[in-house]
Amino acid sequence: MALHGLLLSKDEATPMNQNLDAKHPSLASILEYILQQQPKLLDSSETREHALLFPSKMYVAMIKFLLKCFESDLEKSQSVGRSSEFVSWVENFCSLLEHAMVFEGSVELHAIASKALITVVSHVPEIAASRYALRIPWLKQLLYHVDLDTRESAARLLGIASSAVPISELSDHISELMVLCQIQKSRFEVQHGALCAVGFVTADCMSRIPTIPETLLQRVLKFLIDVVNSETATLASIAMQALGHVGLRVSLPQLVNDSSSVEILVVLQDKLKKLLSGDDVRATQKIVVSLGHICAKEKSSSNFDIALDLIFSLCRSKVEDVLFAAGEALSFLWGGVPVTADVILKTNYTSLSMASNFLMGDVGLSLSKDISVEKIEGYEDCHVKVRDAIRKKLFDVLLYSSRKEERCAGTVWLLSLTMYCGHHSTIQTMLPEIQEAFSHLLGEQNELTQELASQGMSIVYELGDAGMKQNLVDALVSTLTGSGKRKRAIKLVEDSEVFQVGAIGESPNGGKLSTYKELCGLANEMGQPDLIYKFMDLANYQASLNSKRGAAFGFSKIAKQAGDALQPHLRSLIPRLVRYQYDPDKNVQDAMAHIWKSLVSDGKRTVDEHLDLIIDDLVVQCGSRLWRTREASCLALADIIQGRKFDQVGKHLKNMWSSAFRAMDDIKETVRNAGDKLCRALSSLTIRLCDVSLTEVADASRAMGVVLPFLLEEGILSKVDSIRKASIGIVMKLAKGAGIALRPHLSQLVCCMLESLSSLEDQGLNYVELHAANAGIQMEKLENLRISIAKGSPMWDTLDLCLDVVDTGSLEILVPRLAQLVRSGVGLNTRVGVASFINLLVQKVGPDIKPFTNTLLRLLFQVVKEERSVAVKRAFASAFAVVLKYAAPSQAQQFIEEAAALYNGDKNEQVSCATILKSCSSMAADVLSGYHAVIVPVIFISRFDDDKYVSGVFEELWEENTSIERVTLQMYLGEIVSLLCENISSSSWASKRKSAQAICKLSEVLGESLSSCHHVLFTSLMKEIPGRFWEGKESLLQAIAALSKACNKAVLSENPDLPNAILSLLSSACTKKAKKYREAAFSSLEQVVKAFGNPDFFNATFSMLYELCTSAAKMKSGKPHFGSDSTITESDDVEDVSIPLEKVLECLTTCVQVANINDILFREKELIHMLSDSLSLGFPWTVKTSSFSTIKELCSRICPHLDDPEQTSLHTGLTSLVHKVFYAISPKVLECISTVKIGQVHVAASETLLEITKLFQKVAEELPAGFTLKDELRHLHEVEKNEEAKSLLKKSIDIYENLLQQ
Repeated sequence: MALHGLLLSKDEATPMNQNLDAKHPSLASILEYILQQQPKLLDSSETREHALLFPSKMYVAMIKFLLKCFESDLEKSQSVGRSSEFVSWVENFCSLLEHAMVFEGSVELHAIASKALITVVSHVPEIAASRYALRIPWLKQLLYHVDLDTRESAARLLGIASSAVPISELSDHISELMVLCQIQKSRFEVQHGALCAVGFVTADCMSRIPTIPETLLQRVLKFLIDVVNSETATLASIAMQALGHVGLRVSLPQLVNDSSSVEILVVLQDKLKKLLSGDDVRATQKIVVSLGHICAKEKSSSNFDIALDLIFSLCRSKVEDVLFAAGEALSFLWGGVPVTADVILKTNYTSLSMASNFLMGDVGLSLSKDISVEKIEGYEDCHVKVRDAIRKKLFDVLLYSSRKEERCAGTVWLLSLTMYCGHHSTIQTMLPEIQEAFSHLLGEQNELTQELASQGMSIVYELGDAGMKQNLVDALVSTLTGSGKRKRAIKLVEDSEVFQVGAIGESPNGGKLSTYKELCGLANEMGQPDLIYKFMDLANYQASLNSKRGAAFGFSKIAKQAGDALQPHLRSLIPRLVRYQYDPDKNVQDAMAHIWKSLVSDGKRTVDEHLDLIIDDLVVQCGSRLWRTREASCLALADIIQGRKFDQVGKHLKNMWSSAFRAMDDIKETVRNAGDKLCRALSSLTIRLCDVSLTEVADASRAMGVVLPFLLEEGILSKVDSIRKASIGIVMKLAKGAGIALRPHLSQLVCCMLESLSSLEDQGLNYVELHAANAGIQMEKLENLRISIAKGSPMWDTLDLCLDVVDTGSLEILVPRLAQLVRSGVGLNTRVGVASFINLLVQKVGPDIKPFTNTLLRLLFQVVKEERSVAVKRAFASAFAVVLKYAAPSQAQQFIEEAAALYNGDKNEQVSCATILKSCSSMAADVLSGYHAVIVPVIFISRFDDDKYVSGVFEELWEENTSIERVTLQMYLGEIVSLLCENISSSSWASKRKSAQAICKLSEVLGESLSSCHHVLFTSLMKEIPGRFWEGKESLLQAIAALSKACNKAVLSENPDLPNAILSLLSSACTKKAKKYREAAFSSLEQVVKAFGNPDFFNATFSMLYELCTSAAKMKSGKPHFGSDSTITESDDVEDVSIPLEKVLECLTTCVQVANINDILFREKELIHMLSDSLSLGFPWTVKTSSFSTIKELCSRICPHLDDPEQTSLHTGLTSLVHKVFYAISPKVLECISTVKIGQVHVAASETLLEITKLFQKVAEELPAGFTLKDELRHLHEVEKNEEAKSLLKKSIDIYENLLQQ
């Protein structure tokens, strides 16, 4: 804070002659105040052993502030003159500085104080003569100081003080200093200080008249040459620096050696080459600068040639400080540098760059430091050849070299010459050539070369006349805008570096790819020699980019000075400057930012004024072939469009979106990232512009009209995933905030969203669908899953938002587009989506949909009819049902009747019928309730379809539309019967089959209530029985049987002949060969016989049954037996033609049940034969169980007649029948028990045997002699495992025993 208060916290390198903003007090006043506080500050001694009165840091601050006061007094004294009082206070200041040089002071304090002494003495030289000429011993002590800067300052101060010392005395001092250096054990500090002092003192002596003796000068020169040749690089560089200081005063004489003489640089040439190729940078700097000093007044061409050769040998050095030192040396060789020998030797001079403020301040200020060069005019002739050699080396070799190091060196040296010798007449004539060279070097990859070239451009601009300034501005603008051309090409050689190492990767074998030779080798290895041209094109592009960056550095410095000259170019510059500020290269960004600040005072206002021009340029450059241009354009656009209004960006919106999408699909990742950023910025802008709560409705509508169609046509339908996702997100957000501004675009938006439901679906689901069958996935479940996912998507959310803004006027455009999409839409999600949207739309607008109902119903009905997908069919059916609610009654009737008529079509039409009726039942029940007479019969009959899915759907529909099945059937019986008859008489076997099954169900449910319709039903059924056989025809027989069972009383009362006709029809069917049909015929015959109970049926059917049984027995008897009956199986061939004997026996059982006893007695022989054959070993156990049932039924019919005393006339016949049954059938039954190993058969056989035995007990008083069945029965009883059968057998045994006892 104390330093800040003293204004010492600023850069210490501020030039002394720069105007200071702050006013400092006078040196006298501040010194007077300090001395009043501490008078001992003026005390000093030759031995420097006194004590410091303050800490070293305090002294440092004090000295710095006093120096500023001194500089302020100097500025004032230039106008009013110096007073003796001022000189007196300056001497006091010197005393204070001498006091600070005490031993206990810090190194920093000694360095600051010694430099301050030089500053004071250089501005008030009379003090040197009056004060320090007498203090030579004190100064010599400082030559051996540990600090290098302090030693050099002491040597310089000794040289300044020498001007007031006699030559003879100085000769002794010089000799003494040389002796100190030659002492072998001298410390480095002693040698260094002495060498510095020899140079400064000798140089001062050579400026006086008379000078030191020639012999002494020769001794000094030889001494310094010996140091250069023999000592280390550091001391050698100090010796060279001393030679340079002498050379600043006089041309160095030839070194006299015995009788010959030789030029000094000839002697040192080899050693200097070695030193300059060493690694000591500071030593190299001092040596090369000393060469310039030596040649400042040189007249020998050999020395010039040697000096140039030595300096030019550094052209491949990569050390910047060495190159700048060489540039400074060349400036001295050229002549006309803005410093004199006195400035170098008698001030705190360090280098030309510091003296001229080079690269540290304003160009104009730096160049203004040109001082008079008349003092060296006499040497102009000697320097002409040198200048020509330098010019040729620079322009013919270095600046356009194939090696970047040489180009960098040439740039540094040309810049040094232009900067330090810019006002020289030769430089003035070379300015056009220099400008061209700097322009060419702007494209260098090396940043130092590029920046120095741009700096050189600004220096040339300052040095040139008006015409050159205009040409330079035009050239820079051309470079920045990309219209400039490189005027001179660089010849490539093998080791010419085209790219920086690693810039384009490595070769396939891991080698470098940077030089021309390496690139050519790669192109040949890949078998593509033309690849080298692509490399060169890439290199040219890189050079073009570098030129822009380099031009920017120079342009930023010229811009403020060019003023009005740049105005005509602003229109072409501003768009590019805006873009370049977003270049991927940070250096380009910084350079262009400098130009922008230089050209533009108000950046925001400038962008606003040129917004259209900027956006047009950026949109075009977004499609550039250069990736960094595309990237920069996207980033710039993203930045400048923020917060804009529609009037500003409306006409560019579409093009900007197009550019963003193109960038998002770029081949380069960084460009894609920039495209994403531009897309986000555009999204934010577009959403705000289209939001009616943030923007005027008119502007929002216009913005929507520009953006929405583009997003729908180009964005959502894009093949690029990121673009599609971004577009969908934007459209959804637009829909949220657009409000009524969305209405003009509803049709397009809705259709696009619906199509996107399928086009943007995950392709993995399509793959799963293709392989669903193999994976065991149900298609319907998969479709439902896909639909569920689609309805959770952003597209569906957007459709919901669209519904919120639909009005009556929107329907005129929206409904036709939806109708078109219904016809042409593809994809499960799209078709379900459009159906669902129509559904929701109709619910939203209600009666307003009436003008469109006929069109929609006709279209939706056709789609439901033709659609194969169940999910899609269901969705369109729901939409159909919703629209049907608002249809006219005539329309509703027409479509319901058409829907019902589909029940008799193929499977798809039947499903369509069920789906439509189901949807109407749930969503338009009030409309459908008036047409139950049409749909109930259809639903009822379709319940019996062969297809399980179809029948299941109609079954659900039946359950939904009926509460009590019997009541519903009775209510619509007439319509049902009419439809049944129609279907039975149709040509469709499926219709016949399901109608027959429906009649069965109808008969089961209604029973006798169906009697009113029996005639028409029997007629229809019986008419279809004759004729060819078709699959499922057995259902007609089953229907006849069911109908006979339900309506038997009505038939017998109204049409007694009908049962016989039915019996005849069924008997005929029993003779058919089709097994399933024949079995159904026997079952139906059994039911008909049982239903009508006509005794005559026994005689009518017995002959047929007997023949069938006999045929079956003959067929079995011709076959070998394999073990027991339980193991016998039938081959497929037999199955096709075999007679179902069990069905025959079941019919026989029923016939016996209804037959007259006399008819049974008449047929007893055939009956016993049938029963005996059916129990033989050749038939399966199922036949035998049927036979057991027939025997038990026969016994049950005989028993009542035996017990009836009024029928004694029948007893004889019945007794005979019983004996035949007992003696013929009982052994067969016992045989079945012993051979068939089935418990069920054993039980049935035991029951049959018990019934026969009981019956026999009634007609026989005793068993005949020799009856052997008893023993066999006992054996079977003993081995029987079934308890029930065993119990029954025991009862039979007991009856036998009773008979035996009798």
